Amino acid sequence: MEKIVEIVDSAKIEKYDMIRAYFGDKKVCMFDIETTGLSPFKSFTYIIGINVFEDGKWKIIQLFNDDGKSEPEMIRVFQSIIKEYDVMVEFNGDTFDIPYIQKRMDFIENKFHIHLTDNFRSIESYDLMKMVRQYKFALGLPNIKQKTVEKYIGINRVDMYNGGQLIDVYLSYLAMQDERNRELVLRHNRDDMEGMILISCMLAIDFISKRLFHYKKLYTEVSPNSEKMKLCFDIQFDMALVRPLITYAYGIEIRGEGKLATIKVPIESGSYNFYLGKLEKDGCVEKEGPFVPQMDCEVKGLPAYKLRCRDKESFLLLDDTFLGNEAYICEYISNVGGKVLKYKKNRR
Repeated sequence: MEKIVEIVDSAKIEKYDMIRAYFGDKKVCMFDIETTGLSPFKSFTYIIGINVFEDGKWKIIQLFNDDGKSEPEMIRVFQSIIKEYDVMVEFNGDTFDIPYIQKRMDFIENKFHIHLTDNFRSIESYDLMKMVRQYKFALGLPNIKQKTVEKYIGINRVDMYNGGQLIDVYLSYLAMQDERNRELVLRHNRDDMEGMILISCMLAIDFISKRLFHYKKLYTEVSPNSEKMKLCFDIQFDMALVRPLITYAYGIEIRGEGKLATIKVPIESGSYNFYLGKLEKDGCVEKEGPFVPQMDCEVKGLPAYKLRCRDKESFLLLDDTFLGNEAYICEYISNVGGKVLKYKKNRR
């Protein structure tokens, strides 16, 4: 097994790296694998790439199966590295990389009687692809491949081969031991690993749902196309969005650029009911006044008003109890903002 270590240029990734802003004090690593096929019973791992943050810098560690026989050693070293971390970030790793490695470990133990400790069980996994998938329509992404996400953030990687094509390149390397093929397979994985740091900036789109923002102010405005009033919330992030964001759903608009974002919610006037039980016969309290929609996300501690008892959609009364409490406001922003951003048929 060959181990290659590279320190990533901090200047290149500085504006993209959102790992610490998102995960806080947790120790985070990343990983990605290259295999000779999709089936863990008919193929094997030939590269394991790992990103670790040490001494204020990201390092890319590549474990390379340079002789075609080093897979057990690679997995053992990889497992020894990740046991020191709290969170492991991957891209489609929950679906492919993690179960593939686990099945290879079982295969190696059953066939070669080599025991390998599974430290996946003691570390939290975070799949970046799953997170991006939730916001695909809000972001206007045609698909959620890593290279597509890289293009979205302005990174145009030149890559001569995809993962499938590199299988033959790696097998040719094993047969010929030529430097060019070695460089090709390592470069592809290395660029994937650096790309994972770069696309961590996509975590900023999740800041609203995770309530990782600072509430600044609220105000009202009149919609330019009608006389309908909107309640507007200005919020601020610790890290800037890598691209401006404009999205709209459920009559709610979100605009973000840099570290600032505004959420505009339509104000409904009329009478709504707070039901005292699950049925109409349990009684209700009627209120008249301005309301804002909550969809199916209610603010804990505040009454949810509805037109009818069985309605899924509820409304929040705009009174001092709500508008005078920042915690309630932040929960509301997080609830409705997340709902709009995860809308699957986004209208522009």
